[in-house]
Amino acid sequence: MKFSQILTVVIGVCVLASAMPASAATMNYKLGVQSGTTSDVYAADSLANAEVSGFDTIDLAIEALKQGDVDFVLGDLPTLKFYQADSDGLSIAGSFSEEDFGIGVAPGESDLLDAINVALGEIVDSGEYDTIFAATFGDEIVVLTDDTDANTAAAYPAEPTGALADALDAGNLTFGTDPYYPPFESYDADNNVVGFDADVAAAIAGKIGAAYDDTDFGAIMHEKTWDELLAFGYDDYDATLSAMTKTAQRAENTDFTRAYYSSKQGILASAASPTISGVADLNGTYDVADPVVEEEDDSPSVTLVISALTVGLIAVARRKN
Repeated sequence: MKFSQILTVVIGVCVLASAMPASAATMNYKLGVQSGTTSDVYAADSLANAEVSGFDTIDLAIEALKQGDVDFVLGDLPTLKFYQADSDGLSIAGSFSEEDFGIGVAPGESDLLDAINVALGEIVDSGEYDTIFAATFGDEIVVLTDDTDANTAAAYPAEPTGALADALDAGNLTFGTDPYYPPFESYDADNNVVGFDADVAAAIAGKIGAAYDDTDFGAIMHEKTWDELLAFGYDDYDATLSAMTKTAQRAENTDFTRAYYSSKQGILASAASPTISGVADLNGTYDVADPVVEEEDDSPSVTLVISALTVGLIAVARRKN
């Protein structure tokens, strides 16, 4: 082989080496959810390829997103919008799966269920619901699902029994809530539970109190963990009011009122999140470049190896010539 031929080969190798792209790895999407929520269930049922991490509260999931431990957070769209507005670098990457929230009561507590349903109907029909909604969500427009039917009560029970009678005797209706889910429920500076659900609770208590001539009748928001609410124990509270989506599975253990809020689930992203076109993408994979590893040993660099190879080839060519 002539030296000019060898040199041409070496130059070609050098050009190929310098033009070689960095290798890439295929990754599954990493998702954060609040454990036990409908987003958690959705991910388990529809996003089997994703790596899902469950957190006790939504704010812990969002903190994981900020730290880069997950690529996206799935949750109720209004709550994700609340955190987006409160944090730079977060954005809504999409929405999916329409859902309705309901107030839960213990199975068999038909009088309490009827009273809350009638109160909700009065709040909606009078326009008070719109006022409450605007106080939390501003000029956002959400059409409330009317899922009432022939079995939905139209009048308050004439002779209250069970949990409703007990609440009237006590002078208040106690709602179990997980108060770490703004803007639906959270603590203010004075340790009071505030938010959309708290306002709805107060309005319901006001309507029930008026129906039974008790102007002092009020609502108490009693803190429970989300897991406790999902156990539907109703041991120290009368009803569940905590942005809970009405699902068939939950309805096996509790009785839901008519819908009091209609929404969608959403996808929250950070500035470092991969680009997606919708929730279906989360069931696939995406490519990320392998990190460049700086080795601090005595191994020769690619340049030195190629240089040595060049010298060696030249030497061989000289011997053959």
